[in-house]
Amino acid sequence: MIEILDSPKHLVALRLSGALTAEDVTRAYNATDDALKENERISFFAEIDDSMNLTFEGLAKDLVTGLGQFGKLSRYYRAAVVTNKGWIGALARVEGLVFSSIDVRVFGADERDKAFAWASEAPAPLPKPEEPKPSIHFIQTTSDKVFAYEVNGRLREKDIKSAVDTLKPYLEKEGKINVLARLKDFHGFDLTALFDDDLAKLKYRALSKVERYAVVGAKPWMRNFLELLSPLFSTKIRVFDLSDEAAAWEWVGSQQALLAEKSA
Repeated sequence: MIEILDSPKHLVALRLSGALTAEDVTRAYNATDDALKENERISFFAEIDDSMNLTFEGLAKDLVTGLGQFGKLSRYYRAAVVTNKGWIGALARVEGLVFSSIDVRVFGADERDKAFAWASEAPAPLPKPEEPKPSIHFIQTTSDKVFAYEVNGRLREKDIKSAVDTLKPYLEKEGKINVLARLKDFHGFDLTALFDDDLAKLKYRALSKVERYAVVGAKPWMRNFLELLSPLFSTKIRVFDLSDEAAAWEWVGSQQALLAEKSA
């Protein structure tokens, strides 16, 4: 059976003894779900009596229900397992290795109070995801007829929108413009970015507005792709190695200004 013990609201504390049935497993998972509703992160305390054994029905229920918990692992903070059974302690340590985001510790029965106190400590808050850095940096040039940018990372929808907004004024100027793209560490693009309506309109306008388009540092597959497309458009496209960047600047008729680059 499983006994739900009194504990702080962020701690799911259980005592396991005798035969554990499917109903016991359900009770434990329900207690976990209830704790998750009220807390950003939770911990576990399991005191396992020597008489505990899991029935086949209980094991099957545990496996099926446990699969649904994988998406919540980041919200599990600590797990204290109190047992004198060596195989259970070994299993708990293996789980601690597999689910490395959870701090799993095994205590002997004589360390029960120590284990409960450790598991009862308030969980650290969930780490906040870092805002991805812009992958497009706009390069200041010595000519108002040359638009230049550098790609460093993966192009996301937000980067594309920023590039569209920055390029628009160049397309509204009199006469043709040239573009230089430096692909420093290009990691591909999000597919959603390709379906942006503003991007589609910009590409259409650019076909008649851009005279020369220099691409510096393209990977082999992109070089082949651009060289295949180049004869199909009025825009002249040339691909340069990173070591030939000076030649690319000369071809578009400008130089990089000695100013800080602007991020998207």
